[in-house]
Parts: sequence; C-alpha cells; structure tokens
Amino acid sequence: MTRLNQRDCTPIRLRTIAERDAFGAAVCYLNARGNGGDSGCDSGETSDGNRAVSAEEAFLEALEFARREILHQFVHGVLRGRPAGVPTARVVERESPAIPDAEGFERTAFDGTQLLEAVTPLPTTCRQLALLPFPASETVLVAPIARRHGYDRFRLVGPVSRLSTARSSGTVANARAAPSATRVGMPGELVSLLEREGGFSDAAQADRIWEEVAESVANLALARLATGVHARAVETAAETAETATDSPLEPIEAGIAAADDAAAFERIVTDGHPFHPAGKLRRGMTAADGLAYAPEFTDRVDLRFVAIERDAALETRSRGADGESLTTRLFRLFDGLEAALERAIPGSADAAAYAVVPVHPFQYHHTVPERYARQCASGRIVPIPECSRPATPQLNLRTVVPFESERTADGPLSHLKLAIDVQTTNVVRTLSPQAVTNGPRVTALMREIAARESFESLGIVPEPAATCYYPPGGSQPYTAGDEFDDARHLSALVRTNPLAHPLVGGADDAIPVVASSLLAESPATGRPLVRDLIERYATVTETTTVAEAALAFVDAYAGVVVPEQLRLLTTYGIALESHLQNSLLVLDRERAHPIGTLVRDLGGIRVHSGRLGEHGLSFTPYPDSDLDADGERDLHRKLYYALFQNHLAELVATIAAETAVDERACWVRIRAHCEQAFEQVRANTAVPNSRVRRDERALFAERATHKALTAMRLRGKRHEYVTSEVSNPLTPAGRAVIDPT
Repeated sequence: MTRLNQRDCTPIRLRTIAERDAFGAAVCYLNARGNGGDSGCDSGETSDGNRAVSAEEAFLEALEFARREILHQFVHGVLRGRPAGVPTARVVERESPAIPDAEGFERTAFDGTQLLEAVTPLPTTCRQLALLPFPASETVLVAPIARRHGYDRFRLVGPVSRLSTARSSGTVANARAAPSATRVGMPGELVSLLEREGGFSDAAQADRIWEEVAESVANLALARLATGVHARAVETAAETAETATDSPLEPIEAGIAAADDAAAFERIVTDGHPFHPAGKLRRGMTAADGLAYAPEFTDRVDLRFVAIERDAALETRSRGADGESLTTRLFRLFDGLEAALERAIPGSADAAAYAVVPVHPFQYHHTVPERYARQCASGRIVPIPECSRPATPQLNLRTVVPFESERTADGPLSHLKLAIDVQTTNVVRTLSPQAVTNGPRVTALMREIAARESFESLGIVPEPAATCYYPPGGSQPYTAGDEFDDARHLSALVRTNPLAHPLVGGADDAIPVVASSLLAESPATGRPLVRDLIERYATVTETTTVAEAALAFVDAYAGVVVPEQLRLLTTYGIALESHLQNSLLVLDRERAHPIGTLVRDLGGIRVHSGRLGEHGLSFTPYPDSDLDADGERDLHRKLYYALFQNHLAELVATIAAETAVDERACWVRIRAHCEQAFEQVRANTAVPNSRVRRDERALFAERATHKALTAMRLRGKRHEYVTSEVSNPLTPAGRAVIDPT
C-alpha cells in the first residue's frame, strides 16, 4: 500500500484517499439539505451575521476537527494501553515538566524549560503534558492534558507536537540543544512512529491500521456535518410546535425523525467508540454507503427479506408463550410479506417449506448476490424482491427499528438485528450461529431469573427468535470455515422493543434513552445531553447549584444502574455487557429522573455455570461460544470493564467536564451503591460470604484491569484480550489521582 507523504502535502486540504472519497459525498449531503452555499464561496455573511460557509469549506473544517479527535483518541489509547515494544509514556506537570529518566528518554537532548518553549503556546486549560518517546525516530510526542479522570482517563486538549530529540553534529557532548517542534496534523503520523518502534505485529497490520484511522477521520468528519443538520431540524420543529416544553428530551423526539421516540436518540450520536483508535471505522462501506445507511444521516433504510429452504436453515426460539419462530413473527409484523414470498419462490414450491430472514439492504444488494449465487440459482435461497419496509438504523448500523405504520399487531414493533459485511472497531458485524442459538436460550434463562428476583430497576431486552442459513451436510456444528461464514452472513434475530418493557410501559411519561446519547451533543443546545438533563433535574428538585444537581443525578443514575447488575453477577454468575451502547437509561421525560436501566445484546454476556447451577439452572451455549465464563475473573473483566470503565467512567468524566461537580465525590456515591448491593446479597441470599468478598475485592482493587483496545489492534488481535492496569476511582488511592474541579 502506498501511503500519502503527509509532511510533503501541507497545502493539500484533502490528505488521504479516504478524505478524497468522502469529499463529494459530504458536499452532496449538505447541498441536498440546503446547507451549502450555491456559489461555492465562503465569503459574505448570512442574515444572522454569521459567515456563510460553502458545503466544501464546511467539510474541510470538519476534517480538521476529525483529525484532531482521532489523533487524541489514538494517543490516549497508547497512553493507557502501553503497547508491547513501545517505551512507556510519561505524564509531567505543565508548570515544571521534568524530563523523565526512563526508557525511551535516554537520548532526549533538551530539558523541561526547552520543552515548554518548544510547545508554547499551550491551551489555557492545559494542566499536564503527556510525553510519548519514540527513540527509533529520535522523537518525543507532547500531548497537552486538560484533566485526569477516573481509571486514568485523560482529557487531551489542543494540538499534539512532535519534538526532535537528536543532537546536531556541532553540539558539544552532553550539551542540550533546543528541540525543533512540529505540529502533528494527522493520526497516520503516529502509525509511522509506532511502526518504527516495532509496535505492530507486522507491516501488513501497520498498513491496515493506517487505513483504518484514515477512514475513521473521514467518517467522523462526515458525521460532524450531521450535527448541524440535526440542529436545524430541531430548530424548525420548535418553531412550528404549538406548545413549548421544558424537557431537554422533547426537542430531540420532535425534531429528529425516526421510527419511534427512542430511536431518535440513537441518531444524535455522531462519535464512535470512546477507546478505539479507529472508533468511527465502517470498513467495507463507501462514504456514499454511510450516507445511505448510517443513523446520523438517515432515519430510514429499506429493510429487505430473503427466504431459505427450511432444511438449510437454523431456526431458534425461546421457550414460553411467545415462542414463535422468526418467520411467523415477520408475517405478523409485515403485511404483504407472506404473499410476496409465494410470488418469489419457484412455481411448484410450498411457501411453508421456507424460513424468512430480514436482510439489511447493504447485504441484500452486495453480499447475497455474490456469496450465495449458487444457492440462489438452485432455489435454495430466494430473495424476495417485491417486499421492502422502512426502518430506522440504530447505532451499530445492523439493528433496525421498523416504522409503526407497517404494524399489523398491537404494541411497539420489534427491533431486528441483521448481518452486515462491514467492519466496525475490531470485527465484521455479521451474526454467527452462536448468536442465533444463544439469544433465545439466554432470553429464556433471564426470564426465569427475573421471575424469581423481581428486579425493580434492571430489565433485559429479550431476543426471542432468530434464523440463519445453515448449509446441510458438512461437519456440523459449524464453528469455522466456509459453511460458518455462509451461516453468519445470512442471519437475523428479533429483539423486543424497549418501549414494550414494563419499566417503560408501566411508568407515566417514561422513555428509554441509549446511554451513548447522554454524552452526545444535543441538537437543541450544542452541549452534551446529560448537561441539559442535569439542569432540568436541578430545576425540578429545586437544587441550589448545577454542581449539587450533578452529584444528585449521578447518585440517582448509579442507583438504577449498578446494584441489580452486581446482584445478578454475585448470585447467578451472569455478567452483562452493559457498556454505553448496550445500556438504555429509562428516564422520566419531564423530571429528567432516572427510573431504571435496560440492557440489550445478549451475545456479549458471560455465564458462570457453577454459580448458575446452585439455583438449579443451566445454560448450554452453541459450541465455541464466548458466553461460557472461564472463571470468576472472566465475569469480573466483562462486567467491571463494560459497566464501570466504559459506561460510568465516560459519563462521569463528561459530567465533571461540563459542571463544577467534584468527580471524586461522584465515585464516592457510586461506591456506596456497590457496597449496598453486596450487603444486600449477604443479607438476603444464601450466597457464600467468601464469594461476595472475592467479587468485592476484584471491584475495589487499587488497580483495575483495562481492556487495551489500541494495543489489541496494533497486534492484530480481535477476540483475545490485551490488558493494562489503571488506577481505580472506587478506591481512595484511585480517587487521589483525579484532578479536582
């Protein structure tokens, strides 16, 4: 692969192939919505006094933002993940930045004073400097840090500088020469530095990561444009609304088009994974595909359908009264689908001999004709061309929410999780036979547990039925190889709509809001949605200051998110993957008060068979499934990372950055809920106290295990964890390193 020489193309505004490919799509997107200048010139002013910006210039400005954000995320991943083969980075104080006497800094030819002079001016909010040494390139990267949050989460600010550590030929031995500094403009520069240090598994992986971060920049820049489009949509809706509302949720529900109110909040999330160096990657999709199928750009895609001969289909369903097959559910949900199937199949075939799978339009038009050409020719697989239904895509692209106008049954329409041949973060988002089999089985298990426990604030979103293509013959069960790949590319499962959950339906004026959206920019105010919620919470509760309201909000939030997940882990040995994207906070619309939490995506949980068996329960997963916990450590790593590091730490960091709340006080409140949860398990169950102590020790250890996604990608690992140790804010020592407000 040929990489662009980024140093030699400073005057060039579009600096990677991905940026050039996205340019036309961006201009088309803005101009189609009336947001680009007709003349293509950015001079002049609009009626409100702001500078008029052409669609082209708007994308170029968004690129600058995206390059900085992806670079910050990449640097942050190196800081926390400590990749193998790369010298450990160090953090020094801005006021007295002493050069470390450590590996990687031996040849540093400047002192702290010269360092400051080289990187001046620094942002006023900068408190510390992260120093990343790259001896093979005779370079130190300097990244300004505004704040240090829980679990060693750094908030980077401003430009990253590259300092040369080499001594000039005329320098007297041991004399210090003034370092030369250049600004790092592209995240690809960090790839090159890491490659020279031997940070990648091989050259091919370095090339792959270079492409991934370049694509991530282009996609994030495109997504950035959507924030302006959303803001104008909300503003227009507010102008035409008959009545005003004080709820910060209502403008989004009213202004952002979606299949239902909850799906609207998925659409305002324009950032990618918070920890991944290529967090906005959609590999396999073009920029135009992104505009067509990504939720930030569109409220609807055309859901398609494919029929599979039943002797070549794996159909699964949960036990119980609603144990219908996926095909039966689809016929009931979509009027006209069954008739379209009968018209599509060969003339002598019986429609009852076919199972139906909903298919993402990207998969329908790209993957099905190519991968299954032979099966389509024989009639074993039959695309159904005369039936499509509109649906809103959710955050992960592949789960869609059908519009209720197509509903033939009472209640909110079910969600459909589909296979799509697109890589986001580390993996291609297909749906494996493991997911097809395990979803309904875990659904039945969780229902049985919920019936025993009567959870008050925790709900699990069921996955009651699924289907995939399952080639007959061969060495079943399929866990690898061509048959496995064929199965995972033509598959789907149904997921109960969260609006139908008792935690939502049983509460007046409640709405499930994906936790990721709380960190996203509200199109109504341009601030993180959680900030707006806290201000509303302050008004309703008559709290004196926003900081006090923020602390009370965190307390209430943790109260509905933490205790019952810990109880489920300690009592039954089930660790949910309750990160930001999988968690739905149930909120009272008017009061902005947390009522409960719903957790979706059962394929990522861990189940400890020993703990489960103590209650007369068992679970048999599909072979080679990740759901079987290897032991207690596997449980801890799953729940404690997803819930505390990915979910709560990101939320608390955002709240601390947006309000004057003391983040350390937030973690004291969260720990109190953890302690109460463990005490309740001790008091109300027969769980051995020794087990409760082990779970407590793992959660409250001074050093927490961090899932180092950046280090994983450098080594080319997808499923095998690479970890690092970070400070734990649930302990006094971990809170001591958090920067005060």
